[in-house]
Amino acid sequence: MTSLTIAELPWWDLAEVADHDAAIFGPTAWTLGYYWSVKAQNGTVMLAARTASAGELTGWIVMSGAGAEADVMTIATTEAARGTGIGRALLQAGIDWARERGSEVVHLEVDERNAAALAMYASFGFEEWGRRPDYYPGAAGILMRLRIGG
Repeated sequence: MTSLTIAELPWWDLAEVADHDAAIFGPTAWTLGYYWSVKAQNGTVMLAARTASAGELTGWIVMSGAGAEADVMTIATTEAARGTGIGRALLQAGIDWARERGSEVVHLEVDERNAAALAMYASFGFEEWGRRPDYYPGAAGILMRLRIGG
C-alpha cells in the first residue's frame, strides 16, 4: 500500500471530494451542498486519505454515530487508488472512530453489483441483513452490519 495519511477532512477540501464523488458515483453522487450539510451535523466525521508524499486525495469515508449505532454513510477511493488497500484503511479508521464513540454496531449499504466492496465488507465480518429493491439505478442496495462491541 502507498504511504498515506488519514485525517479529518477540512471544509476547504469538500469541493475536491464532491468532484471525485461525481466521477465515481454519477447520478447517485453526493453534491457539494450535501457534503456541506453532512459536515455540519453533530455526530459525523469525514476522513480523507492522502498520499504522504504529494498530498494527493486517494479516498474518503463519512461516518455518523448516535448511541450504540454508527453508519458508513459513504466510502470511496479514487480510480487511481483502487486495489491498493486504501479502502480497507479507511474502513478500519471509520470502525475505530465508531468504537471510540461507544458504538456496538456499524451499518452500511452497498450496491449489489459492487463485488469489490462486498468482498471487502465480508472480510471485515459485515453480514447482510436486508435488501432495498431498486435502491440504486437498476440494482438493489444490500444492507450490512458489523457488531463491534456490547
